[in-house]
Amino acid sequence: MKTIASFLFLAVVALSSCRGGGGPATRVGRGVDHAFYKAGQGISTAGRAIENTAR
Repeated sequence: MKTIASFLFLAVVALSSCRGGGGPATRVGRGVDHAFYKAGQGISTAGRAIENTAR
């Protein structure tokens, strides 16, 4: 029981110490959005290169 209580206490302290633009989940979400955006840009660039080569 003490182990679970100490783990929960550490988790609460770690999550409450987050500052700035949202919590950890928000920052991870922004990172995932950014990664998908960059991947989309790469796919778009590759598509334009293929179209230019085909002309």
